[in-house]
Amino acid sequence: MRRVYLGVFGSGLGHATRVLDIAGRLRHEENVIRLSCSGQGLGYIRAHWPDADVVECPPIDVEWTEQGSFASGAFLNHFPMLLRSFMRQVFFEAENVSKFEPTVAMSDSRLSAVLAAKANSVPVITILNQFKVNLPPRFRGNVMGELYERIAGDVLGLLWSLSEEVLLTDLPPPYTIGEANIAGTDVSNIVRYVGFTSPVKGKGEESLRRAREMVGLDGRPLVFFQISGPDATKGRFAEVAVRSAAELADRYKVVLSMGYLGGSGEPRQLAGGGLLYDWCPIKDELFELSDALVARSGHRTIGQCIDAGKPAVLVPIHNHSEQLGNAEKFQRLGLGMAIPQERLTAEMLAEAVVSCVSDPKYREKVEAVRRVSARFNGLESCVEAIESYR
Repeated sequence: MRRVYLGVFGSGLGHATRVLDIAGRLRHEENVIRLSCSGQGLGYIRAHWPDADVVECPPIDVEWTEQGSFASGAFLNHFPMLLRSFMRQVFFEAENVSKFEPTVAMSDSRLSAVLAAKANSVPVITILNQFKVNLPPRFRGNVMGELYERIAGDVLGLLWSLSEEVLLTDLPPPYTIGEANIAGTDVSNIVRYVGFTSPVKGKGEESLRRAREMVGLDGRPLVFFQISGPDATKGRFAEVAVRSAAELADRYKVVLSMGYLGGSGEPRQLAGGGLLYDWCPIKDELFELSDALVARSGHRTIGQCIDAGKPAVLVPIHNHSEQLGNAEKFQRLGLGMAIPQERLTAEMLAEAVVSCVSDPKYREKVEAVRRVSARFNGLESCVEAIESYR
């Protein structure tokens, strides 16, 4: 009997969604699974796998401003407190790993799980979107900021490399979406690129037919707005998205999902015939049916856009270094457009959507990268890595 311990980063839903997809492939008679998570991710796991063996670990998360921006000043000011929370999390994880006695541990972006596994002489596999943490743009050009970033990157690299294997859920260069969070580090001997961990590719025709009926597709191009990420970051983006949807409704069928966990799965009608979901139960189907998407620039979201072959307009969370870097690379590859949240207007967003739908160059570029991504299967690679331990 293989015993598998899964430590999950709990901010947002991307990490929890990915680990549940992995756990779904591990849920058979040969495996016993325990998960560890906190925050929004913990709520998602409990909602989608009610009988899971999951423990709530002490939280450690960044802070957000009232405007939905990453609070970089608070991060630096509260660093000693964050460090204390991190150490509490490490001790908690170490105790749980010791009690569970796993055959193998997997950490999804949780350094505490790596250290806890090593402290108990348990082999650990790490899956990452980003190898290091870049400081927000306001610190660029600042000597102390750049020095801190370089030292922190070297330390993180050393700690991640304690793992038996580090799986980077991205495409190899030159298509690496998260390259800004790898730049300046030599990862060639440390990580293995395994491709995106998108949801199962290729929804069945019956599932797609039901989704078409649910949103009332009428021959107009479909534009799907997915507003993901921590709830504190959604306000301004959601407000602008709703106004932009009203401008687009005469030309496109528009569907918006607010991404509120536990929210209603029944849509409300918007002006012009658009639909607004608190929580969209057919999100993955709409990725396949859409002509273009509007979304945050989380790594899993971008991977799903590429694997569905859809151009997108990306609006990264303000001051969020990973999302900013992802969006810049997405635009540089010609896969769509990126708009900084601080400059976002309804008119600008509507114009960008029209460009992504009407200009064939975006779909051609996405299709080329989709063919590269099709050579990989990130979820299966993660499962195979775990099941190599007995």
